[in-house]
Amino acid sequence: MLLGGAAALLLLGGIVYAMLSGDWGIGALVFSLGVVLLGLAQVRVEQSRPDRAIGWMLLLCGLLTLMFIAIRMALGVT
Repeated sequence: MLLGGAAALLLLGGIVYAMLSGDWGIGALVFSLGVVLLGLAQVRVEQSRPDRAIGWMLLLCGLLTLMFIAIRMALGVT
């Protein structure tokens, strides 16, 4: 339950931060971290196979997004 709550705060916090500050790179990083935490919560809790697959896909997509945004920020694109 704690992991899901932290994921929800990061998801909303990333969007709000990006809109208020205009720094979309940091907002995307925070949002992606929320997606990763949501995927971890889904994988840990669910017992059925299709629901665990959703968690694994959230983890994969969140980690790839974190990686790509970090590379873009390092290059100065975002």
